[in-house]
Amino acid sequence: MDSSCKDLTKAIQHTIKSKIPVLSITPKSKCWWTKELMQLWQLANKLGRQLYQRWYNTMHTIHGQHSAAVKNYRRILEQTKCQHWWDWLEKGDDPDLWTAHRLVSSSGSDGGKTGIPVLAYKDGDKACTASTNHEKGRVLARSFFPAKPCSDSSLSGYKYPKACLHAGKVMQEQIRAQLKKLKPYKAPGPDSIPNIVLTRCADELVERLFYIYQAMLEKSLMYKPWKEFNTVVLCKPGKPSYNIPKAYRPIALLNTMWKVIMAIVASHITFYTEKYQLLPANHFGGCPGRTTADVIHLLTNKVKVAWRKQEVVSVLFLDIEGAFPNVNPMRLVHNIRNRHLPSKYTNFVQNMLTGRATVLKFNGYASEQMIIDNRIGQGDPLSMVLYQYYNADLLDIPEHKGEEAVAYVDNTFMLALGKDFQVTHRKLHNMMSKQRGVVNWSKMHSSPLEYSKLVLINFASRHKKADNLPLLLPHVTFLDLYDYLFSCYLTISHNHLTPILGTNVLVPIVSLS
Repeated sequence: MDSSCKDLTKAIQHTIKSKIPVLSITPKSKCWWTKELMQLWQLANKLGRQLYQRWYNTMHTIHGQHSAAVKNYRRILEQTKCQHWWDWLEKGDDPDLWTAHRLVSSSGSDGGKTGIPVLAYKDGDKACTASTNHEKGRVLARSFFPAKPCSDSSLSGYKYPKACLHAGKVMQEQIRAQLKKLKPYKAPGPDSIPNIVLTRCADELVERLFYIYQAMLEKSLMYKPWKEFNTVVLCKPGKPSYNIPKAYRPIALLNTMWKVIMAIVASHITFYTEKYQLLPANHFGGCPGRTTADVIHLLTNKVKVAWRKQEVVSVLFLDIEGAFPNVNPMRLVHNIRNRHLPSKYTNFVQNMLTGRATVLKFNGYASEQMIIDNRIGQGDPLSMVLYQYYNADLLDIPEHKGEEAVAYVDNTFMLALGKDFQVTHRKLHNMMSKQRGVVNWSKMHSSPLEYSKLVLINFASRHKKADNLPLLLPHVTFLDLYDYLFSCYLTISHNHLTPILGTNVLVPIVSLS
């Protein structure tokens, strides 16, 4: 299988090199530039050079010709740009419309090339700075790829329930459909094979990929070079300062043929998850037929039903720090097996998450290859599906009447109903602090809660008094307490924040009626 993957990759790369012309992208490259504009620009420059030779003769016809050529070039330029963007908007699909919204709503910039400045970080109690690209890469890697936690003794000797009886097989029609779905002009991975090549050559590649993917899924084989990827460092927009590692996000550029098999496995897992109801009913996001609007309608319905019963509702919105980077592969595989998923997919996920390597790229610099033994890839076809199984246990925490939990991928909120806010806050505290509560889940899954971003909303009808009662939550570390105090200092003018007492955290309150 390794030989087949290697030969296929080399054949595609050789075809690209020999048949496809390379277009050099420069800072002046524009998507709306045409050959007509090039000719008009060259004509205006030619007349400009002739004008320079006769600048002293003001009566020469070259002055009028040059002025007319420049005006005509600028007029055609504006018309071409407007027509290009109108055509793009009229033919654009859903992602293009969101891109247009982002372009319109974003603030203007000087178009300069951004770079990562000197980064400030802490090494224990010592404040340090990273100035060279090598030091920046080391600091960013520590932020993007947290260390793998120690092996969990509770997982050894665990007896898993019986898995589903059926499991799908890779079909050639599935491969062809996934190749057609690829977005053509996405940045390629280390193999430098763009999506458009696989899409246009789908008929020639399907049969070869069929036997490779079949061996990967049925015999648990993996091609190691496909698990190597590039990680591009991009800055998060709207941050007050960009001299800290948390102001940047990693974008993984995977090999395209590897993404195709991951997308096929993701579709298989989604199918059996829905068919056998392997996840809680309140898990949204990544599930077919469920959207963000469904979560909003569900929450609105719960609040209004409680108001009709003369009750109040308290909702605690959780925020998990570095949800995808902190995923423990061992715990993830344990959760998948515990949810009756066929072992074929569990073995694929386990093999996929081992032996990965990446290279950080920023400021025109490429770091040395780093081994990744933790996290799941944020943005790859399997990431949303896998994280549904990783945090599914959060939705099993509510056990009593008037307690519920809802999740949309990595966003979760705990909901409590009661006669008054003292009752609802007591229920929320119980769901957070009990033996198998949220805090315990956070420790077991290496997913610390970011207490500075936890928000409590009290929903009270106009017949009920909306008291701003504090909610005490069990605290974890002194570092979280320091971060919370610092965030309170930054946002004290925007929120009603309660003080910190003892070793418990009081959550900011928003009362709606």
